[in-house]
Amino acid sequence: MTRLPASLRRLALIGLALCGGWPAAHAGEFEKAYLAALENDARFQAARAALASGQQAVPLARSGVLPTVSASITETTVQGTQQYDVAGSASKTNNLDYRAPVQSINLRAPLLNLEGAARVRQATAQAGNAEATFVSRKAELVDRLAVAYLQRMLAEDAFLSLHAQVHATVAQRNLMRRRFEQGEGTRTEVAEARANLSLTLVQWADSKNQMMSARETLEAMTGLPQPLVVRLEDEFAPPALVPASLQEWQDKAVAANPDIQARRYLVDAADALVARSNAGHMPRLDLVASVSNSRNESVSSLNQSVNQSAIGLQLNIPIYSGGAVKAAVTQALAEKSKAEAEWLNEKRSLEVEVSRLFQIIQSGKSKLLAYEDVLDASRVALEGTLKGQTSGLRTNADVLEAVRKVFQAQRDLAQARYDHIFQRLRLYNKAGVPADSVVSYIDELLSPARTTP
Repeated sequence: MTRLPASLRRLALIGLALCGGWPAAHAGEFEKAYLAALENDARFQAARAALASGQQAVPLARSGVLPTVSASITETTVQGTQQYDVAGSASKTNNLDYRAPVQSINLRAPLLNLEGAARVRQATAQAGNAEATFVSRKAELVDRLAVAYLQRMLAEDAFLSLHAQVHATVAQRNLMRRRFEQGEGTRTEVAEARANLSLTLVQWADSKNQMMSARETLEAMTGLPQPLVVRLEDEFAPPALVPASLQEWQDKAVAANPDIQARRYLVDAADALVARSNAGHMPRLDLVASVSNSRNESVSSLNQSVNQSAIGLQLNIPIYSGGAVKAAVTQALAEKSKAEAEWLNEKRSLEVEVSRLFQIIQSGKSKLLAYEDVLDASRVALEGTLKGQTSGLRTNADVLEAVRKVFQAQRDLAQARYDHIFQRLRLYNKAGVPADSVVSYIDELLSPARTTP
């Protein structure tokens, strides 16, 4: 029986291990992609514009409780006739043709405006909501970027794995041909090897398409070209979570999660709306002042100029509005109850999600060890199958199946590692860790020398 060539053994037992000689991911690559996405991602740019719009709510509302000054210039031309009676004689008529210019400056300064003050409170809460929502959109960008980035890494791992598998199946097919030509093999073994190679080539082509698609997705987010290759180191071992208590993570999430903060601001805005609606029952007091100059103000004051200044207080007292104020208050109270219920639901959902992520991560290390054991066992099984084929106890089909299991175990392990990294990212995002810190943390997880807890 012909012994397997050393080249095939190296491919099957060592070279198949996801091309371990390829370079690993370098620290800073994920952060570079993040910085590029901040400037290039269209959804994030829309969020930035929404923040700029939302921040204008405060100055707009504050303008309602600040003094207003206006100037008015009127230029009027009067034409007509004036008829008046003269005692003891017939009435007389004069033709009128004159200008009546008027200039004035007016000031209104609110002294008591409860509705305006409540509007400012509401706008402040709305601006806070806009800022918290923007922070949430930034965390969402990190989430989407990580999905694209890790999918790209996984797609490239799978491509390299199948590339090595193609070489292994080519070597196995060539071996079966030589054995058949030497009269030691069968036509069936040659056909099996050829069919397996064809199937592997199809899988390799699909993997290449997936890799290119993953690169294009990441490039669309970052605007940067995505060169080969990014890989996770073979000795990847996730560090322990810090803090190690679920309750601490939940407390941290409730205190810092931007979605929770956005909901809290909506409750504050609803509370301010109640006060604003109640202000419809309250009086309003304004200081009013004006300075004016007029000439020929009326027919009786032709050829006369008048300069005057006025200052006073204006008090408006609502008496009856047809029930509008009462209805507005009732509606505002209902909106506040709704906002409080939505905040509570968001809080409870967050605690459940943090608990789920925490448990997944805590059990992740043992899961990764299990996948590593499967990979080691599949390699041992392949080696035994190769020896069995040499001694005639195993067939070519057994070898091809053992090779397939090695590669499948490698892909399963890679998938589990990337999933684990992504779950850590999600936990940090849910806990309200700043996006820049999350990016640095993930960058260190992907780098060969990891010191981040």
